[in-house]
Amino acid sequence: MSAGTQQAGAWPTTCNAERLQRFRTSRDRGVAWLTAQVGEDGTPAGSDLANAWWRAPWALVVGGAPDVAARMMGWIERTALDDDGSFRPGRFDAPPGHSPVYHLSPVAIAAWLLGRYDTAKSVMSAMARHTDPVTGGVYESRAPVDDPVQDTLMTSQLGISALVSGDREVADGVARWLIATYDDQTELPDRFYSSRRHGKLVTEFPPAQSFSRVLDFGRPQQPYFQPGIAAAFLAGYHQQTGDETAWNRARRYLDITTGGGDLQFDDATSVQVCKFGWGAAAAYTVDADPALRPWVVRMGEWFVRRQESDGSWAPASFMSPDPGPLDFYWKTAEHVMELSYVVAALEAVPLDDR
Repeated sequence: MSAGTQQAGAWPTTCNAERLQRFRTSRDRGVAWLTAQVGEDGTPAGSDLANAWWRAPWALVVGGAPDVAARMMGWIERTALDDDGSFRPGRFDAPPGHSPVYHLSPVAIAAWLLGRYDTAKSVMSAMARHTDPVTGGVYESRAPVDDPVQDTLMTSQLGISALVSGDREVADGVARWLIATYDDQTELPDRFYSSRRHGKLVTEFPPAQSFSRVLDFGRPQQPYFQPGIAAAFLAGYHQQTGDETAWNRARRYLDITTGGGDLQFDDATSVQVCKFGWGAAAAYTVDADPALRPWVVRMGEWFVRRQESDGSWAPASFMSPDPGPLDFYWKTAEHVMELSYVVAALEAVPLDDR
């Protein structure tokens, strides 16, 4: 079991200069690890086997290495993308059967941040083919005719790329979907149902689908990431539009996690709460509410404690008990991105004295 360098003890609630530097150093160590995975021509390590690199350019841009990200983006454009903005089949693509939106969206974000607007727009168009134009939700399956279920994680991720690329129509649809999903909940704070089908919340499903359908705080090893990514999108959507309903629901999504108990932060076998750090940082960027600050600081420390000695991060050991290089690659990229937003949110507000 890999739990990084997790340390016991109470979570910090304040951020002085020393603690902020601790977070910066952790981010920079992650960036250095990611940089070492990129060849001189931009080829990502392990790309001959599978796509574990999809989030790395985005992480490198926001983490402080845009030159390395640009090198990767050049390789992606030359090698991994078709002319229509979708991934080429095989080792470049998302896992078989799954919608590619979760993997394509970070590519669109990185492309936009690097000024490669044509690539970003092409990828956004490719993702539209996996989106319900009526509800705004993203289909979980690559073949939604079999089951048109839509998913919080993928829908929120699409929304982030819509915010970055200025696609208001897509962002509006995602906002409607996420607001409806929160408003339709009937078992909070105990359970959060994360999927919709035919415009309705999915609350009945086979046990084997539980991890994809419900966050149940009465059980361990849950998909704690769902509320955080929804909050990250809705906070950003409020910034762009001034929509107060979106802002209210962003805070309510965060409340799901803050009211969910310490197990989601303390379980050494799970790293699923990581996106809460991103969501809390996004909300803190909108409004530096003192009530949010301890949560942003906690998550900065959480990333530090979970980091491996070489600067990488491992995925949840209950899902990947024996992680390989590709597992460390995608997870490190994810945590570098999230920690970068935590650091940025804290940088913009005066430090605490202690």
